[in-house]
Amino acid sequence: MSLFRFVPAAVLLLTACASPGTSFEEVMHRNAPIQPTRPDPLTYGTRPENPVRVGWGDKGVMAYFKLLRGPQGQPVAWRLMGDCCEFTEVDGQGKSQGRLSIFEVTYEGLDTPVVLYVDAFTGGNVYAPWGFQLEGQGDAPPPSGTEPEIIDL
Repeated sequence: MSLFRFVPAAVLLLTACASPGTSFEEVMHRNAPIQPTRPDPLTYGTRPENPVRVGWGDKGVMAYFKLLRGPQGQPVAWRLMGDCCEFTEVDGQGKSQGRLSIFEVTYEGLDTPVVLYVDAFTGGNVYAPWGFQLEGQGDAPPPSGTEPEIIDL
């Protein structure tokens, strides 16, 4: 095999990566993985537009609720209230349909149960909604003076 067979391919590859006016740093930044941002802690899970994205179907939902705790570590009780909000699943192809599951969640000492929206189809980083914590995560509560908006359903 001749070395000259690979040289044209290498030159093409290098010229394709380097366009005029584009620095190495810009190319690297453009190809850098997107860093996830933490969702709004006051609406996380409590609004359909900001659901808890557990993925893994029913197994993911069960695992999440087994880790979810009240603010003093109390175990939570939950019940499925139904589904809502059909969407096209983010599966890289956009072919599957999904729906959010609506859960009523409570723990000992909580006056009014909390309604949580859970996406069992799309995975992502999971957090504890406002007023809750995840076992082993040590989620800090939001700064004092910030209360979530109460919405009647």
